[in-house]
Formats: sequence, structure tokens, C-alpha cells
Amino acid sequence: MSRYFAREVVLKIADAVSGGEVVPVETAHISGVSYFTIGEYGVEFLEFLASSGARVSVFTTSNPAVVDISGFLAVDEKMARGQERIYKALRSMGVSVTYSCTPYEFILTRSRTFHAWAESSAVAYINTFRDAWSDKNPGPLALLGAIAGFVPKTALYTLEGRRPTAVVEIEHGPLEALEAGIVGAVLGERMGFGIPYIRGALFADEESRREFAASLSTYSAMVFAVIEGITPNWRQYLEIADFRDKFKIDSRDISSYLKDAETPDVIYFGCPFADIDTVLWVLSEVKKRGPARRPIYISTSPGVYGQIRKLAEEMREYNVNIFSGSCLVVSPYTRNFKVVATDSLKAAFYIPRLHGVRVVPCRRMGCLELAYA
Repeated sequence: MSRYFAREVVLKIADAVSGGEVVPVETAHISGVSYFTIGEYGVEFLEFLASSGARVSVFTTSNPAVVDISGFLAVDEKMARGQERIYKALRSMGVSVTYSCTPYEFILTRSRTFHAWAESSAVAYINTFRDAWSDKNPGPLALLGAIAGFVPKTALYTLEGRRPTAVVEIEHGPLEALEAGIVGAVLGERMGFGIPYIRGALFADEESRREFAASLSTYSAMVFAVIEGITPNWRQYLEIADFRDKFKIDSRDISSYLKDAETPDVIYFGCPFADIDTVLWVLSEVKKRGPARRPIYISTSPGVYGQIRKLAEEMREYNVNIFSGSCLVVSPYTRNFKVVATDSLKAAFYIPRLHGVRVVPCRRMGCLELAYA
């Protein structure tokens, strides 16, 4: 009954957006699993599906929640109870409740395979850096697609729909996390939509790739870019490109996003969730300097947190708080602060809008310096 319902809904949507065509998917990743963002009506929808016997038919993971796994980001009882109901509904449907915005850490999506992912930064990451194919499916559609086993065959599930439409020249050295995020934001704001083909982008590390994907998808409707020399099959994309626009992004564009640092209440790393190299880098720098004057918050995936749990507990003495399964974007805990310093352009976009908290963008080392200022 419930799978039939999911199939019918997805097919109806396909009638409207893809001429009735659908594609089978290998995996799904659903967003809209935080009680803070979906509220009571969202919980009731999930409980309706669960109570009707719905079960996902492909491996399905979930986005961050309103509470972190260790309970560090305290929330009121109503939100905690609501999140527990979400957890139970997802589990009963067979969803792997990973509470991570970086499922690509453990799902090795293969090139030219189809997926039903909803988290925009993760969609942009696997599209751009793996040439795995997913559109940005709304959270409910990704879940219904996971149950049905297919989603509408929108443009990004076709080679024609992934044809580059603009060439972008990056005139800058290796891009660290903040700079990569700014490039994504500038590109997103200038293009808005389409498929950019990027030349000259040098990413300093894994964290900078995550920040680029997150920022591109935050500041535009785009969740796919072809990066010369990096995106699998980039040569084929160059051959079929239909360039209608040309853009250049240089150091002046990046500098325009930086401003005098306002004194923050807290320094925040991990939007999207910080990889293990970034976490260990921050901890190493803090250990050299001693306890930070201002608290440092790091959100990371449950997988990374599990590897460093003991170290994370020790770092509390250094005023470093590491948590997993949630973040300062989706948790109302953030409203305890007035100013947050971060190297994430995605966090800089959402935190003021969702929580009314000011954000100071800073390079990773600059953010760390602010913790001791």
C-alpha cells in the first residue's frame, strides 16, 4: 500500500516535470529531518508513511538533526521529543539515520550512476567531484523516491542536461576553504543557473572542495560544475559544451567578501561537516597555543566523531567543543550567540537568516586567531 502510494506520487510529479520519465536510483539521502526545520506537520508526514508500512528500497541516509548525538547542543523538551519521533519514523522505514550532511564520506558514488539526494551541498559535491548524477530533490521527494526506487528524470539525469553553458576562469592560487566558498558564492550569484565549466581552480584540500560545493549550491540554483582536470569525464563535457557566457573570478572578487573582523562570541568550523584532517588540524593548533579565550565549535560526521571521541572529550579543557549529528545552522542553540566567526560561506548565508545571529567570514587561520584575540 505505502510503496504503491510512493510510486504513484513520484509518477505524478514525473508527469509534471519530466514528461512522465523516471530513472532508477542506487542510493538516496533525505533532508528535512530536523524538528527545527520541519516542525509538527513534517513529523506527522513521516509518521504517516511509517505507520502505513513504508520501507525504503535503496540504501538511504539522513541529514543532520536538531540535537547532536552527545546532547551538547541543548534544546527544549518539545524539540527533543519531536526529534525522537522523527528518528523512530525514519528507522521504521529502514533509513540509516546517519545525521550527516556529508554522506559522500562513506557512500562511494560511482561515475554516471543515478541517486536521489536532497542535501544541496552533497548533491553538488557528488555531481562535481565524482560525476555521479543527482538532481537536488526536495526532501519529501527524495524519501518517496527511496521508497519507490526511482525519481523523475529531470535534466541533471541526462547528458544533455549537464552540458556546460558558461566558461569560468579562476585567477587565484590554491583555494583554501573560505576562498573556495567565496568562489562558489561569486559564481553562484553571477550565473544563478546553468552549468559552469571552470578552468584554473586549485583546491588546497578536501575541506575546500566541500566548501566550494556547499557555497555554489547555497548562492544559486546550481548543483553541478565541471572543473577542468578534476571532474571525471571533464573532457567529454568540454566537447559537448555550449558556452554562452564567460566569467572571470580573481583575488579582488575574493577580497570583496572579506571585512574587518568583528569580535565574535564563538568560532565555528564544520559547515558542511569538517573532515578528519580539518578537525585534527584545529586540535593540533589549539594544543600548541593552550586553551582558547573564546570557545571553538566543530561539527563533524558521526563517523569522524567515533574515531576521535576520546580526544574530543579531552579537548573540552581547551575550550574546544566537537559534536556530531547536528550543526549551528539547524540548531536553535546558535541563538545563544550574537556573533559567529566561521570559514564557511554556507554558514554565513544561513545563520543570520535562520537565527538572527551575525557572522564574520574568516580564513581558517584567521578564525583561529580570533579565538585567542
